[in-house]
Amino acid sequence: MCTSHDVDNSTESNDPRDGYQLDGNWPVYPADMQFEMGSGIAVDKQGIVYLFTRDLEHWATHPLAMKDKMGKSSISMFTREGQYLGKWGPSDEQGFALGAHTLYIEKDGMFWTTDRDGHTVKKYTPEGELLLTLGTFGEWGNDDSHFNGPTAVLVQENGNIVVADGYWNSRLVWYTAEGEFIKSVGGWGRGPAEFNTPHAMAQDSKGRILVADLCGGNFHDYMTKPGQIEAHRTQADNDCVHRIQRLTPDGAYIDEWTHITPLSLATYGDRVYASDKMSDLTILHEDTGEVLGRVEKIAIYIHQLAMDQHGDLYTASVYPEHAGELRGPKGPSHRRWTRASLAA
Repeated sequence: MCTSHDVDNSTESNDPRDGYQLDGNWPVYPADMQFEMGSGIAVDKQGIVYLFTRDLEHWATHPLAMKDKMGKSSISMFTREGQYLGKWGPSDEQGFALGAHTLYIEKDGMFWTTDRDGHTVKKYTPEGELLLTLGTFGEWGNDDSHFNGPTAVLVQENGNIVVADGYWNSRLVWYTAEGEFIKSVGGWGRGPAEFNTPHAMAQDSKGRILVADLCGGNFHDYMTKPGQIEAHRTQADNDCVHRIQRLTPDGAYIDEWTHITPLSLATYGDRVYASDKMSDLTILHEDTGEVLGRVEKIAIYIHQLAMDQHGDLYTASVYPEHAGELRGPKGPSHRRWTRASLAA
């Protein structure tokens, strides 16, 4: 983990990071907005930016923690200029998730959330109506109807749904558009189409699946129940190498890229946007993995990244305290980087 960071909060136009400038005034949180950290971020076709925040941190779901301190997450909306537009979708005391992980808006405009600590993946209409739930809320497992810390989701061209069940399991799971189980691919290991920690997932313009497969067991005793983490995951593998595995749409192994350390993945056109060394953004060609560009130190951890129609980059960052920064609205949980002029 890093212990220091040099993200610049200014809006000066001479930033050297591949022409991108940090908009230090984005977003403008309302005075009463409270959250712990950013986790997911997405932009819709109208350019509205959605923040999936951990409002009450997830480790409070541990059975030894206070019973009234369960995790809670919500989704808020902002304009490109940073104006707050309110909360998205239905609201209740629990919020959208026990532990927000990632947020996606698919081509058809449907919203998808991954709830790592609630062990569910959910599909919503743009109006916030719940259409589908995969997994069993609050119950972990490793079968057709249970996940153990889902991290990512995508919808394929044929309508099939693929879930990265990756925090305390090590697999990808396929479902029909209606949510019926098709198959599971993977398992703990470092071989082809095996995984250690499939933390992020995306599909490129040719339908190939990219998986950010991280080393480390993600032990996290403080946020799990006894027996939830299998014993083999508690042993460090000193020979492990972080990688992006590339799979066919059906989950067959193609190859892997090991020249970066990916935490998050996003694809736009024929480009793959992958975090590298947690805080740097690397832009790769989808066919070769060639590094086409780098934007250094744009976030503390690029937990999720999104791009709008103007080419602006938006990041959601977890655990700002690892860089000596504050959690919540006073910290660097969300960032906007742009090549446009920021002159007043």
